[in-house]
Amino acid sequence: MRRILAAMAVALLLPACAQAAQIVMAIEEDEIGGSRLAVFSAAADTIDTVPGQETQPDAVMMAIDAQIEARFAQQKAKVAINRGTVMQTGSVWQDGKTASMALTWQGEQADGSDGCTSMGLTVNLETGEEILLHQLFSDWDGAQAAMETIITDDVLDGMSDYMEYGDLLPMPTDNYAFDDFGLTVYWPEDRYRYFDGTSGSVTFYWHELADYIDENSPVCALAHPDAQYNASEIEALCMSGEVTSMLTLKLGELLGDTAGRYRLADPDYTTDALVYPLECMRGFAVEIPKYAETEEEQTPVSAVRASRVSMAGMLTTGKTTEQEVRALLGEPAREQDYDEDEAFDAMLPPGRSLLYEIAGRVLQAHFDERGVLACVILRSAMPEGLY
Repeated sequence: MRRILAAMAVALLLPACAQAAQIVMAIEEDEIGGSRLAVFSAAADTIDTVPGQETQPDAVMMAIDAQIEARFAQQKAKVAINRGTVMQTGSVWQDGKTASMALTWQGEQADGSDGCTSMGLTVNLETGEEILLHQLFSDWDGAQAAMETIITDDVLDGMSDYMEYGDLLPMPTDNYAFDDFGLTVYWPEDRYRYFDGTSGSVTFYWHELADYIDENSPVCALAHPDAQYNASEIEALCMSGEVTSMLTLKLGELLGDTAGRYRLADPDYTTDALVYPLECMRGFAVEIPKYAETEEEQTPVSAVRASRVSMAGMLTTGKTTEQEVRALLGEPAREQDYDEDEAFDAMLPPGRSLLYEIAGRVLQAHFDERGVLACVILRSAMPEGLY
């Protein structure tokens, strides 16, 4: 048995004369034969202060562990490996006050069936209580409507008619998790599955939900970061070959290596490129040249595109205007107008692109006909055929 311990402990800044025991979450991955279990547990990280003022978090830890067992069926998973193969992958986001856990369970399930289940659990680390999805929002009705609109426009609109399990509406409200990047809602596998048979999910990015989250929400800092952004952060991202630091999508990386980390859908085609959407990350895709001399998996990524992103907190799709980008980055090296036919060939909406040469890369900011940012594409070189 090999144990891999991954724990994220976040220390709170407390007054010198205060005493507290902070709860932290850990994941222990147990590899047993051909199976892998991801086991969550709560632990106390005591901060020393004045003797005699200790607080015992046992009741909080017991409450959290009970919820973990009820949601993730960890004891039943240990029994399931005696019947078949169990493959679990887990993750934890935490900030000292809140923890959001996610688990994907493939193979032999707790009830003896074979399949895939994705589950989330978010808890208050100070009380041990579960945080329900609607409690993240100051305007739950608005947030729910916005998320279901995104599902309709971004997921259902592009879903194949041959999808057997594509019943996404209404959106589940009892199974979610979140991290620095966004909030992910999980569907039962009998309602939504990917083509490879794994249960489906949709991630909503924080910049899409920020209008419905106020200062009282446990995710306020994620939706409304305090960072003071400037153009140098865009330059740093371009230099690293990324459109966001939240994903490890990089220019120049072999397509096969990218596919090893992210599930890629079958490619679409532009005039001169193969475009591979990320199946689990809505709005993101990578490109390789259409006529590369190497095998697809051995071909370096030539462009990273995002139609749902807030690049460095300044280039936000659906929000930032062409005038704001010109004010931020100056006049572009090239400009390109796209009518309906040209836009179709480029997999873009009709409109205009501004192309900037930054840090040896080409940053293409594409705007729709309203002049609002619709897509950001980071390229290794200037596209051919532009005027």
